[in-house]
Amino acid sequence: MKNDIKIFFAGDFCSKPSTSKITVSDELKNLIQSCDLKVVNFEVPLKPDVKLPPQSRERFFQNDDAPDFLRGLGFNLFSQANNHTFDWGDEGFKKTKAALGDAAFGAGTYEEAYKVKMIEVNDVKIGFMGLSFAAYTGVFNDVTKHEGLGCAYINDLRVNHDIIEAKKEVDYLFILPHDGIEYIDIPMPETIARYRDFIDYGADGVIAAHPHCPQGWEEYKGKPIFYSLGNFLFNSKEIYDFKANKPHWYEGLCVVMTIADGKLTWTSVNTKNKDNIGIEIDHDAKRDQHNGIVCHYLSDLESYTEYLKIICKDLGVKELSIIKRTTHSQSLKECIKQIKKQWVSKFKKRDSKSEYYSLQRLLTHDARRDLVKWTLKFRMLENK
Repeated sequence: MKNDIKIFFAGDFCSKPSTSKITVSDELKNLIQSCDLKVVNFEVPLKPDVKLPPQSRERFFQNDDAPDFLRGLGFNLFSQANNHTFDWGDEGFKKTKAALGDAAFGAGTYEEAYKVKMIEVNDVKIGFMGLSFAAYTGVFNDVTKHEGLGCAYINDLRVNHDIIEAKKEVDYLFILPHDGIEYIDIPMPETIARYRDFIDYGADGVIAAHPHCPQGWEEYKGKPIFYSLGNFLFNSKEIYDFKANKPHWYEGLCVVMTIADGKLTWTSVNTKNKDNIGIEIDHDAKRDQHNGIVCHYLSDLESYTEYLKIICKDLGVKELSIIKRTTHSQSLKECIKQIKKQWVSKFKKRDSKSEYYSLQRLLTHDARRDLVKWTLKFRMLENK
């Protein structure tokens, strides 16, 4: 009798258009359905029948048929711990939660959000814990406030204790963080340290998402850490043929964990999204080459640091500009543009709330704040 347990992990999923046109290759579908447990990050809520006040940040939602589409593929576990779960407030969350049922985890009341989802397969107890960074809204990142609904916050100190306690009840525990910097293919140093923390406290694997591109992975103390699976499929626009101008946006990474004879092994699977209507396994050798390069950064500190410097010189400088450009030199043209913008706002009696929101979001998102810190550190070293 076959007693192996297989768990399939996929990254971010969102489809605003109907999923009725999306096809999944037989090869990938068979792989998913060959596994006992199939986990995906349900990134965006279903839209409730409510009106919410306008805001500068777009409220994302996906088609009502998305849950059935994913269930049809075989997915039976859904993480809701992410930065879009509460885009449509409590009502959007409740509608989505009702559609996903008990298969969802990582959000709800304070205690529900942090509760480890436990499943028993072949007499083996397996736990899943979803966590999110301090998003725009809907995350319990104010550790003094436990009222209302939200997602579990990745840096709440209770997480460490929850891992320790969960390991007393389960044989295997997997942490699913939703964190990191978008569109870059390596994690920040602090992200690496935090995910390794989870292993130190007792987790058996860390499988993360949010950057919308695959990042590297490593084996730490004999256990796997995947820093980002990227997108399984992500289309937040009304049309199928929208093209996101982001690197690696249409490249996904999936993971198959196998538990056999008391041992955990894993295999990575490259996938690709074709025109927002097709998902299939990607056999292009260039993907494996790129994965090898990124994983090398994680194992070689010198190479990692040099690559991080490049990221800081680009994306880090853009983040610095949010902080009133205090360390980012401006041209006369840029100064005039900013002055003009301020006077237009005053004339139209606009407030500066959007600027405060931008700064607040930068400072409360730990990974983005870390990027600014490293950018400043590298600049100071260059100026010595």
